[in-house]
Amino acid sequence: MNKDVKCKNCKSDIVVVENKLFFSEEKSETEITCPICSSILDTLSTDGWFFIQTKTDYLKELEIEKNKEKLTYPMP
Repeated sequence: MNKDVKCKNCKSDIVVVENKLFFSEEKSETEITCPICSSILDTLSTDGWFFIQTKTDYLKELEIEKNKEKLTYPMP
């Protein structure tokens, strides 16, 4: 699950990515905090964990992953 959130305190665009466990377990409530100003954005339930980052960092990471597919290594 990817969720876009706007911080009400610092107005930053935040992306919350849920990483679920391979084998489902009991879900617990987790407070989602802004990585810029540390204010509470939301409380979400998961059996795994949440990866929280700014929209800019998220898009940079996607671009890096996309470019990894283009890398070629010279054969000796």
